[in-house]
Amino acid sequence: MNQTGILLKVVLYTAVILLSSCNSSKELVSATRSADYVVEGGVARGKVWKDNRQYEHTAKLVNLYDDGIHDPKNDAIKTLQNPVDAMSSFPYDRRGGIDWVKALDLGVIDPRANLTGENKMVTMEMDILFTDTGHMPWVKFPHKAHTMWLDCSNCHPAIFVPQKGANNPSMDGILAGQHCGRCHDKVAFALWICERCHSVPHENSPEKWWGEKKDERFEQINQQSARQDSGQ
Repeated sequence: MNQTGILLKVVLYTAVILLSSCNSSKELVSATRSADYVVEGGVARGKVWKDNRQYEHTAKLVNLYDDGIHDPKNDAIKTLQNPVDAMSSFPYDRRGGIDWVKALDLGVIDPRANLTGENKMVTMEMDILFTDTGHMPWVKFPHKAHTMWLDCSNCHPAIFVPQKGANNPSMDGILAGQHCGRCHDKVAFALWICERCHSVPHENSPEKWWGEKKDERFEQINQQSARQDSGQ
């Protein structure tokens, strides 16, 4: 074999190795992508995320004098509303986090449109349906629940460009603090309450796996996976 033929075989062999490496890397990233975001593993249990976000499994109301953030010796602290008093009657979701939408519906909170409270909040009745969710139920984004206490400028255009097809939110990006992740898992409800967003079942979506039957559902999935692994 001449030198050209040998060189061609080396190039082809190298290309095959590189392609195999790329495929393996993609599979590894796909299987362990959550490790890119959460330190020490675990989900929504007081773990520190790699972008220094802290998410607690349940809402914890801490006195201003004991939160380690405010200076208890500064007289200005007396002008602040204490969370222990202000939030004691707030409703909670099934994971122990504050249910802000229910708090709005119950009138527990009444957001001001401005500092003086002279104007009214401008709400918007428009739902957006995201159908590119694979086997998960579709996502229905309700503008009303957000505009009851947020101005349009809170999200547009910095977080979401108000134009069809201009945004491409994904769970990877959301988990990394982008798009919906700018608020959820910080102040708004946890990303792990899947049904709050994935609320519209479709033909290929699975049956409900949360709530009272969550453990039973996961056990069925584990048994099915074990049968498949054993070739049954």
